[in-house]
Amino acid sequence: MLKILHTPIAFIMFAILSMFLFNAFFAGVANVYGASAKKEEVKVLKIQIKSELEELKKIEVKIHQIKLAQQARVNNLVMLYSSMDPGKAAGILPLIDKNIAVYILSHMSPRVASAIISRMPTKEAVFFTDSIAGRSN
Repeated sequence: MLKILHTPIAFIMFAILSMFLFNAFFAGVANVYGASAKKEEVKVLKIQIKSELEELKKIEVKIHQIKLAQQARVNNLVMLYSSMDPGKAAGILPLIDKNIAVYILSHMSPRVASAIISRMPTKEAVFFTDSIAGRSN
């Protein structure tokens, strides 16, 4: 058998077969390595996504807490302006942020809100009435 390898054609065929087997072996190793690398990459991405989702949940909790605190402050303003003299409230509310003033008036009892609006100049009274009704000017 060794004598066959000494002929040039047999040697070339053996070399080609050896190269083919060598390439096939390392292609399989590369595929296994490539698949393994992709699996590892997917694992890393899953971990990153999970971490980012947890961070988003923390941010949502903070936003909720901020909204609750803001709501409490505005509710305190509703109570403050509800207990204020209607004439004084009528003079102040048109001067503050319109959205806040509309919110305050719309969350008061109708009796208190009407007492305040009735003491406002006509232009402001119309604006706040329309805003509370949901109509924009």
